[in-house]
Amino acid sequence: MNKSATTINYEIRPCKFVERRMFLASLSRILGAVKQGKNYQYIGFGGCSFTDFKLFHRELQIDKMISIEGDDYSNSKLDYNKPFNCIDIRRGQSYEVLPKLDLSIPSIIWLDYDGVLRNYMFTDIETIFYTVPAGSIFILSCNRELKRGNYAELDDTYDSKKNTERNQPLTPKELKAVFNDLVPFKIDKDACSSEKSFDTIKTMLDKKINCVLKDRFQSKGDVLNFELLYNIKYQEKGGAKMYTYGGFIYNETTNLKSVYINDFDFITKNNNDPVYTIDVPVLTHKEALLLNQYMFNEEREKIIIEKKIVSEKDLINYKKIYKYCPSFHDVRF
Repeated sequence: MNKSATTINYEIRPCKFVERRMFLASLSRILGAVKQGKNYQYIGFGGCSFTDFKLFHRELQIDKMISIEGDDYSNSKLDYNKPFNCIDIRRGQSYEVLPKLDLSIPSIIWLDYDGVLRNYMFTDIETIFYTVPAGSIFILSCNRELKRGNYAELDDTYDSKKNTERNQPLTPKELKAVFNDLVPFKIDKDACSSEKSFDTIKTMLDKKINCVLKDRFQSKGDVLNFELLYNIKYQEKGGAKMYTYGGFIYNETTNLKSVYINDFDFITKNNNDPVYTIDVPVLTHKEALLLNQYMFNEEREKIIIEKKIVSEKDLINYKKIYKYCPSFHDVRF
């Protein structure tokens, strides 16, 4: 699930760090109002860093944790790197492991896929949304690029040796060839372009979740809805273009009416709100300290920009995420 963990230290990716901290800030309020964290379980992909597990165990007080591990790490390596004994490691791909888990418990599930959108991700959604109770939180992250070269099943439709063709976005016809009925009946010709791919993925996820909840009502009588909270995109410097989608599963008695989270600007207030972009500017430690000291003082900000210490764009982006921004230090030992 997390092949890039062998080449990327997940604990020092700034955009990912910011996103993780945003989740923590909002989840703390939700769990505090809906239920105590100890009653929840967390399901995710730990890799060898278990970063999310460490954070959610300490800050959200979640003791029941399941890490799905589908990569080639040895059991010894995973056990050695596991930070807490309460983490239950389950070997296998997500679509193999999820149906075997007890999903009747209120859950926070973050399927943080490294790769591009695939059909098995929708299978995972079906497994989860057909079973989890109200009060559960579902988050999915994936590479948002919908390019021909990412889908081997399309190799016969173009010259796979030509990188120029491999890097072209999927056409609506090609998208439907890969995802079939998951694709909306009418989509724009450029729906898979880098400017619109995240919206296309969101529309497909919306459709799948609504279908599963409708089927669940018809077969079980469960009246559940899904409220979108996270509609986020980002790209680490030189890294993959990522998209995150997530929200709250609720019913009449378990909902977010008593939880005030609208003061977080990264929270989606309406399903049609534009995507929220995380863009962490490259600043020196001294520049960040300077901005922290004089932020929201328009006169001081203007001086900083005029002196070209920090650009206006970097200032604007930093003001959006400074509360969640990492501070890395070289610690000699």
